[in-house]
Amino acid sequence: MFKTLSKIINFKTLFLALIYIFLKKEDKSFTTYEIKEDSMSPELQNEDYVIAVNPKENLTRGDIVIFKNTEKNIEVIKRVIGLPNEIVSSSEGTVLINSEKLNDPWAQTSTNDFIETKLSSDEIFVLGDQRQLSTSDSRTLGAIKISECKKLKYRYFPFHRVKSYE
Repeated sequence: MFKTLSKIINFKTLFLALIYIFLKKEDKSFTTYEIKEDSMSPELQNEDYVIAVNPKENLTRGDIVIFKNTEKNIEVIKRVIGLPNEIVSSSEGTVLINSEKLNDPWAQTSTNDFIETKLSSDEIFVLGDQRQLSTSDSRTLGAIKISECKKLKYRYFPFHRVKSYE
């Protein structure tokens, strides 16, 4: 019987079900998420599983956040590039913050130019690391409200890629 059961339920499915059961909270202070696109590779790859929490302190440039794309009704994961009260723009494939070139070690490809965006005190500007593949980021959605974001805390699967994001 055990062999039959193990054929039906593999270890990955059982592990993810247990994580979901033990970590599910009604207050929605965190979320679990499966990476379903390549816009954040190589940092996050398709079929990675992560946990994100409500930010307890201010977000910083380089943090990774999950938010809902209300146009498509899906959750997406992107990197914080622009912070509150900054002006974000681009020129010749480079991101500019307040008209100064951003030291952007996360970008894996050049950035298509986009219109200047002035962030308010409760907004951030997000992009995927693979700028040519990235959709559902601030270039198309505009600024993202901080209150709608969860900050990436852990990558818990696959096991050989477990990582804490502090």
